[in-house]
Amino acid sequence: MEERRFSRRETGLILRRATDGEIRTQSSQGGLTLDELVAAAREAGIDPVAVRRAALLSSPPQGPLEKLLVGARVHPVLRARIPGHLRPGSAGALCAALDQALERAGEMEEVGGQLIWREEHGLGRSEVSAEPDGGFVEVTAGAERKGHLLVLTMTNALVVGLLLLPLGGFAGLGAIGGPLLAVVAPIGVVLAGTRTLWQALERRTERRLEAAALEVAALVEETGQR
Repeated sequence: MEERRFSRRETGLILRRATDGEIRTQSSQGGLTLDELVAAAREAGIDPVAVRRAALLSSPPQGPLEKLLVGARVHPVLRARIPGHLRPGSAGALCAALDQALERAGEMEEVGGQLIWREEHGLGRSEVSAEPDGGFVEVTAGAERKGHLLVLTMTNALVVGLLLLPLGGFAGLGAIGGPLLAVVAPIGVVLAGTRTLWQALERRTERRLEAAALEVAALVEETGQR
């Protein structure tokens, strides 16, 4: 039989699962240094440059209220300051790569050497930029997800309302457990359901942003490189 070939998404998922398990095994004594990660990647046949670029990605700390209420970011952002310069004439190729990484059709704008990819889809928007800054390239990848969170919350509220119909709605619940329960219980269920589902949805969004930022990083050449 012909040997199976994995898609790009499947390849990333398999490598993430494998490396997550390996890192958990090796990091029980206090974690791994970047050099140790690079050495492990080299043994696995992964480009050490790609590992070092991935290590440059960072995101601002999550606010305590946001973490408490929804458990994940509503406006996820990833940034990286990568040494080098953007390859000339790379706007078209980068636009196609970002469309694939973020699974959205966006538009690329080039202003004074800065590349900006944007898309809007009604409920939210995404933006990826690469700005030259001396001998570095400032990369930012972010998404606005307030609309998605609102729809998810309203959907959960609708489901809870439908589930209460056999009990007579909020009035029936109040007759069983009192007016306080009729108010607190549905709100608690909606918030808990939204929090659980939002964390799962945002993991996908953050991974897409990671892929987008790394697509930009792949077009950055070190000074003097041809």
